[in-house]
Formats: sequence, C-alpha cells, structure tokens
Amino acid sequence: MEVIGETSGASGDWEPTAAVADEPESRPGGIPLYVWVIAAALLAIPVGLYFGEGAIRLELFPKLILRALTALAAPLVVLAILSAVVTNEIRGRQGGAMMFFYFINTLVAMIIGLTFTNLVRPGEGVALAEPGAKAPSLVKKTVSDLVIELIPKSVGEAFATNNLAQLVLLTLALGVGLTKIRDERQRRGDPSFGVIVELLNTGFEVLMKVLLWVVALVPLAVFGIVAASVGEKEGMKVFSSLIWLILVVVLGLSCQVIWYLLQMAVLAKMSPIRFLKGALDVMASTFSTASTAATIPITLSRLARLGVSRRSSQLTACIGTNFNNDGTALYQASAAIFMAQSLGYQLSLTDQILIMLTTLVASVGAGGIPSGSFVTLPLIFAAVQLPVDKIPILLTVDWLLDRCRTTSNVLGDMTVAVLLDRFFPADGTPTPEPLLLNEAS
Repeated sequence: MEVIGETSGASGDWEPTAAVADEPESRPGGIPLYVWVIAAALLAIPVGLYFGEGAIRLELFPKLILRALTALAAPLVVLAILSAVVTNEIRGRQGGAMMFFYFINTLVAMIIGLTFTNLVRPGEGVALAEPGAKAPSLVKKTVSDLVIELIPKSVGEAFATNNLAQLVLLTLALGVGLTKIRDERQRRGDPSFGVIVELLNTGFEVLMKVLLWVVALVPLAVFGIVAASVGEKEGMKVFSSLIWLILVVVLGLSCQVIWYLLQMAVLAKMSPIRFLKGALDVMASTFSTASTAATIPITLSRLARLGVSRRSSQLTACIGTNFNNDGTALYQASAAIFMAQSLGYQLSLTDQILIMLTTLVASVGAGGIPSGSFVTLPLIFAAVQLPVDKIPILLTVDWLLDRCRTTSNVLGDMTVAVLLDRFFPADGTPTPEPLLLNEAS
C-alpha cells in the first residue's frame, strides 16, 4: 500500500496527500496473501506426516525469511516514526491529551493481554525447548540497567544490536529536532524543508516495497514451519496450543472494545450502541483489508456522521495509524508470554513488566508498517532474551489475528477522536459540558 502523508495547510486542517491502494505484492498471482498462507499450512500437514523428522530440513525457509524481516525491522521503524513525526503536527493541549489517551489505552490493552495469557497459559505443554534442556530464566535487570541501556554507546550500536528502545528513543529525538527546524523554516517562508520530508517519505516507501516482497514469501515460511512441526512426535501439540492463543487474543481484544465503549459512555457521554453502529462499516473494512491506512477514508466519513469535528477526526485517524496500536500491543505481549511458556521460561513480575515496556515501545515503532506487529516481534524477543527462531510458528495464525488486532486499533482511533471532540471542541477550547453530537442522517 502507499504511504499516506499529511500536510497542514494555512488553515491548520489536515489533507491526505496520497491515496491508498493495494500493492500487487500483497496479492501474489491475484490471490490474497492469507489464502496462500492457509493453503501452505494445509499442504504442509501431509508433507510433514510423510517425511516425519526429515521434514526438519524445511525449517530453512522460515529461518531465511525471519532473517530478512529482522534486517528490515530497524530501518523501517526509524523511517516510519520520522515520516510520521515530520509530516504531522502534534501541538498544544489537544495533542498532549491525544497522546495521553493513546498511552492509557495501550497500557490497558497490554494488561488485558498479559492477564488472560497468564490465566489460560496457552503455551504450557507445547515443549518447544530441546529435549532434556533445563528450563531457563530471563536475565535479571535492575531499573538502573534498563535506564542506562536506553542510551546507546553509539548510533551504530543501536542498529547493529537491533535494540528497539534505543532506536525509538533516538528516532523520537531526531524527529523533535526536525520538527523544530521545519517550524522555523515555515515561519521564514522557506519551503526547502519539503525536500527532507519527501526524502523521508520516499525512503519509507522504498523499504515498505522491499518488505512487501519479503511478506509475499511468508507462505513458504508457513509451509516449512508447519511441515517441520508436524514431522516431530510432539508437533501437533503446537497447533492445539495456537488455538488457545487465538482464543486468548480474541477474548482480550473483545475486552479492549468494552473498554472503548466504557469511555464512550462515561467520558464522551455518547451511547455505546450509537458508537458501534457508526463504526460497523469501519470494522468490516478493516477486518477485510487488515490495514489501518486503507480504512482512513471510511473512518473519517463515519466520524463525521457521528458529529466529530474534522480537526479531531483527521488528527487521530492519521496520527493514530502510526502511534496508536492497542490491539497490536495486546497481541505482542500475549505472543511473548505464550512463547516463554512454550519454552519453559520462568517469568517473574519484573520480566513481564520488561515485556510490557518493550511492547509499548514496539507498538509505536510498528505504526505504518505492513504486518508491523510481526516485523517488530524479533526486536521484542531479543530485548527480553527470548529466542527468535521459534517466531515463525506464529505465522500460521498471524493472518487471522492481524485482522482482529487491526480492527481494534481503528476502534481505538475513533474512540480518541470522539474524546478529543468532547474535551476540545472545534475552536480548541476545552469545555466541561458534554459535546452534543448530531445524529447521522
């Protein structure tokens, strides 16, 4: 898909600068990618049963694709954040309130995901660890260690080690610096900064194009990992546990939607039923496309019918695509705990807090990246010392969960848009009175 850049005109309104279109790479042979994934998984089962343990050699496919995704993840995260920061304006109390709502919603999502994963424990009994291996534990780190590790010894170290926290911190600092330069040049009437914006957006589009090529090979990775797992004696247990992971994530996302509806009723003074009716088309479109960006026009249209001002709806719909990924955070936290349980890792409360912090950072870095939650998973696993070579197992169900979590992401954007319009009407002045939204025609 194409990147949607946003520019602020003299009026301060936000205008889309590019349309959204499906790339051919997302539909190899004209067939949706998820159909290829399902077909690869079904074909791999008899292949694995036939070759038995010899099918382990097919793990070469997922290993190669995972290495390619890991190599692309760091530069993609950096360019995604820089592109989002310099092409959008987040200013004043309204911008601060928006980021606060995003943070709270993401925090709630991670807590929900961790709670259900710890209660259901879908990864227990899978035994992904090598036979006879002692159950490991994560390397313990103090708060001081975590703070010190936020600052890399060099910029190159952050990229070389794929340290997600360092990358995001450095990128945000660069983004803030670039926005200061942008604003200064705009005040002087100097249009030269547009060249920098164009370079960032072009670089991001190029890397996304390459990423789409790699993602188009995902069915091969699914075929290899499913065949290898089925060939092992205990392999089928992996897939029964993945069913439980699906249930955990879907249940968690359902609770996240209930959290949005509570915010509608309590804070926005809007009927939750009315909000859901207004969001039905958005949810259907998002689930079918698995893309937040592709749904932006429909999201803006439905928010307008709900009476949300153009300023609030465009601010949240466009920036939320990059910075608001509640469903993604819930899934990534659950996936990390699931994998730790499958490998027999003993997780303390400190370990899980570390996973939450890393996932929070990753959900920001995954914004705007196709299949962003899967692309940044290797960075999350590396941060908490989980082996990344088992990640391809999650590919077998990722196509479904991707649609579910993306739908939750868009509902989160719409929720924050309504909340901003409640507290910051179109004139930008906060009001303690409920915002009266006109009924959709």
